[in-house]
Amino acid sequence: RPPSRKHATRITRCSEVSNNVDPKKLQKCVIAIQSNTNHLEAEVEVLGTLSAYDTGLSVECDEAYVLDIFCKEACALGADLIIVTEEKQPDFWSTCFRAKAEFVRFKDRSRANGLLSDAKYAPKLIIDRSAKAKRRTRAIIAGSVFGGLLGGLIVAATIEPVGK
Repeated sequence: RPPSRKHATRITRCSEVSNNVDPKKLQKCVIAIQSNTNHLEAEVEVLGTLSAYDTGLSVECDEAYVLDIFCKEACALGADLIIVTEEKQPDFWSTCFRAKAEFVRFKDRSRANGLLSDAKYAPKLIIDRSAKAKRRTRAIIAGSVFGGLLGGLIVAATIEPVGK
């Protein structure tokens, strides 16, 4: 669906946090996260989109951090649902979780009641994947420091990727 002019598009580099967040809204905001969910354009209003990517100097950019930014932005916009349209776990070329999301609000307000996140976005699973990614990244960096590029590639090949 083509974006309309009223959509807010923001990009975060995982080192920035939105200034749009009203702390009062965050205290009572619970929002569902779903992956690649499709809704008819007549059913929802897309309030905005957000991309999180690695700038090359990002330090705090694991999955938990990025999804927290998405949740804060969605709450600030008054969204009912975060739809993650793309996501990529950290790998040899980037130590960051990279993702894109849309923030939507249902036109029929009753549809917003009882929305559930996809199972893969359960807090414990997010925390586990983030911890695994950090351990893997540290091992790849250590392998690269001690063994050069070849050492980093060998370590990356022998350690199971996040999400598997």
